[in-house]
Amino acid sequence: MNALSGVATVNTAASSRVVQLSDTHLMREVGGQLVGIDTDRSLAAVCRLVAAQGPIDALLLTGDLAGDEAEEAYARLDAAITPLGVPSFWLPGNHDAVWSDDHWLKSHFKRTVQLPHWDILMLNTQHPGAVAGYLAGSEIEALEQAVDYAHAMGRPLLVATHHPLMPVGCAWLDEIGAENAQAALQRLAPLGEKAVVISGHVHQDSGQAYHGVQCLTVPSTCIQFAPGSAEFQVDAQAPGCRMLTLHESGEWETAVLRVTDETFAVDLDSPGYA
Repeated sequence: MNALSGVATVNTAASSRVVQLSDTHLMREVGGQLVGIDTDRSLAAVCRLVAAQGPIDALLLTGDLAGDEAEEAYARLDAAITPLGVPSFWLPGNHDAVWSDDHWLKSHFKRTVQLPHWDILMLNTQHPGAVAGYLAGSEIEALEQAVDYAHAMGRPLLVATHHPLMPVGCAWLDEIGAENAQAALQRLAPLGEKAVVISGHVHQDSGQAYHGVQCLTVPSTCIQFAPGSAEFQVDAQAPGCRMLTLHESGEWETAVLRVTDETFAVDLDSPGYA
């Protein structure tokens, strides 16, 4: 069931500051680990990092928020980000539960976020029972409507997904992206530089362009995957997030931020996880 619905309006200054957090992988129990990293601890470190950046306007959480679909994980995630004092909007990933329309956290499951000068479209790529993603007909329809609105109103569009719409250069990850990503990219192409896509899933920073549409991925708040790897391989880089500054003019800036005040001992020899 697709739990994304409704519109949230977020009032900001002329330039909006939005932070993307992804792949938190919180477990049922506090202190649960993924490949040697306590994912509660790493999320707390990233939240401190975000708090140190000064005022922000919203958080976009782009999937794999729980590592084992546990409701306890979502409750702790909500508690961890609440002190940041801004609205947050969530997407499911392949490791997440299938959220119902009446989920107790449904206030986070918005389809569209309207900023003063930009629109944000949240697209669900979760394909229950599969690791790879897929954009159902309802998601493609929502994208078409958002693109039409962006054209008509002259507003730039930020699209958030869990699975990337473009390959990142890791063979094993590129096999489990969004299966029908091309359909989405073709619909975004007419917007060119007036559209930006941000995604999670691949636990690394990357950036590619499709007919002017910039497609970015973000580090995980816990473990990182090695860029350019042919098969599962973790990386020693620190947990992180992405800051986006969206300007009234339609121009935008972004930076990847990584934790520097704490270290994490990832198991570099891990063969993978389910």
